Amino acid sequence: MTSVVPAPLLVPACITLVGVVLVLMADSLGRRRLSIWLGAFALAAAGGSAFMYATYGAAVVSSRTFTATAGFTALGGLIYLLTASSVVAGYSRFSEIDRGPTMVALMALGSLFAHLLLSSLDLIVLFVTLAGLAVIGYALIAGAGTPRAEESAMRYFIQGTIATGLTVYGLALLLGAGGGGTSYAIGLLDLTQGGSGPALVSLALVVSVLGFKVGAFPFHSWVPDAYENADAPVAAYLGSVPKIAGIVALLIVVRATVFSAPAFEPARNMLMMLASGSLLFGSFGMLRQRSVGRLLGYSAVAQVGFALVAVAGSSLAVNATVTFVVTYAIGACAAFVALEAVRRVRPGWDGSLEGLAGLSRQAPLLAGCLAVAMLSLTGMPLFAGFWGKFAVFSAAIEADLLGPALVAAVAAVVSFGGYGAVIRWMYFERSERDDPAPEEREHGGSALVVTVVLAALLVVLGVVPLAVSIWPMSGFFGT
Repeated sequence: MTSVVPAPLLVPACITLVGVVLVLMADSLGRRRLSIWLGAFALAAAGGSAFMYATYGAAVVSSRTFTATAGFTALGGLIYLLTASSVVAGYSRFSEIDRGPTMVALMALGSLFAHLLLSSLDLIVLFVTLAGLAVIGYALIAGAGTPRAEESAMRYFIQGTIATGLTVYGLALLLGAGGGGTSYAIGLLDLTQGGSGPALVSLALVVSVLGFKVGAFPFHSWVPDAYENADAPVAAYLGSVPKIAGIVALLIVVRATVFSAPAFEPARNMLMMLASGSLLFGSFGMLRQRSVGRLLGYSAVAQVGFALVAVAGSSLAVNATVTFVVTYAIGACAAFVALEAVRRVRPGWDGSLEGLAGLSRQAPLLAGCLAVAMLSLTGMPLFAGFWGKFAVFSAAIEADLLGPALVAAVAAVVSFGGYGAVIRWMYFERSERDDPAPEEREHGGSALVVTVVLAALLVVLGVVPLAVSIWPMSGFFGT
């Protein structure tokens, strides 16, 4: 074990920080478009370097504060590449507004915080990265510049402040019970012998805060508002990058730290309650939405429920959680990027389901890619999301969690009503644009290009495992 930051974490982080500096410098010189491309290039380079380390580097490289196994490094690479995708998709939007380069810099910093969070082995790093992600989230949501976006950011800020306070209390209890050490491995003997009440309370607080960060029920109220009112490229970032970091961090805290001791078995019940509430509230909440962004917000709540079921599994927990979070993050990013492309094709679109009527005739490629994203999020076979759901159900049944598995099955069926509504309006409802002029077809810009790439990836990841492995992601992303 080395005492320095592992290279697989340090190199992508340095590339990202250099990119942030270049973005701000180019913006200060009035080169707004150049600054956005510099940010996207730096994020892509950071993601590429992380994947290179994951493929060719040492299997395990850790320090006292961070771990950089191949799986953690690959997940970090995915974080940077999804952020780069969001930036490229939002190129037109960010280049039109003065604050565009600043938002790109914030998204890059957010990806760095997310990578640090999922690689952390220290409670202080956990706290700092969670706080950093939260502050960046407030700024990005408010960056849409509309009154509703600013109101959503303020509500998120107030709730986030409370969550920060809970984090401080939870860590204070944990540090006191564990003798003051900040490593995840602190005080196992002290925490599990005698009175473990304070430690259980601290675990409940830490899990609650992580639940808030990923948008689990009942800490979810900020999610639909944020996803509906934020700019679509920002929503693509929020719906994927923090989700990967938060869910994997929760997995590590519950399954691979002091909290995995038998004394903390009651915490499993808490996870099940959060999972069941998220699944039911999110899936049924989708059915009542007329805004596509808000619908995807409730979808995110339900999808977190699936992730929590996987986290509570036993021997398959790691494989199931990683497989699910990778497939969901790509699908969510593709969906929101597609919404940005829709706004480019239909500048007057109000974000409603009704506004998608006839899109398949005006922009068939875009409509097909958005349909792929919806089907993947549903968990339909031949798309990546199917393997994520399959992994979750496998882990739940293997761990004898039949109740949560049944709730998850109900949620999966119900949620198709929400995802299917998007497809129905695109393909089966008519509008005045049913026969668009040639100049009105398929002008989604960079957002359309990114949408096509992500949709193709969802198809490839859904088909290839049929010939390779039933755990398509865990072999490479597995931690």
